[in-house]
Amino acid sequence: MPQFSFELDVRDPPATVIGAMVDFSERRPEIWPNLTGRLFRVHALGPGTADVTEGTALPGVDVWERVTYKWTDSVVRMVLTDGRIFAPGGTVETRVEPHGGGSRISVDYHRRSRTLLGRCLGAVFQLTGGAPIKRSFLQVYGKPARRA
Repeated sequence: MPQFSFELDVRDPPATVIGAMVDFSERRPEIWPNLTGRLFRVHALGPGTADVTEGTALPGVDVWERVTYKWTDSVVRMVLTDGRIFAPGGTVETRVEPHGGGSRISVDYHRRSRTLLGRCLGAVFQLTGGAPIKRSFLQVYGKPARRA
């Protein structure tokens, strides 16, 4: 069961960080390069909420999940409702606050594996403190800001 937390300081202001996290337009796979365009689908979108399917094509397997997003100006919460490798009910909560001239992103990740691949990927996430997820944030928001 992968569970970890991390913080990341970035140069973008909170509104930009949250804006990219909740951009569910057709540009989403361009904004988030770890997402595969053909796996992305918006089922419902409303003020402060979205129901989407998204995922990543790995060699030989599509890893997808259906997620309910809820957000405010400073928090984005994802709840997994279905998925290929992780069980429903898992969550990722991301808090964004001003920090220096940019933002501090705090992520709490809680998932339950439902397959062998999920256990393997979950172990990588757990052992690295979420390094693959941190890398995806850095692809979107650039190099981390210097610590104050």
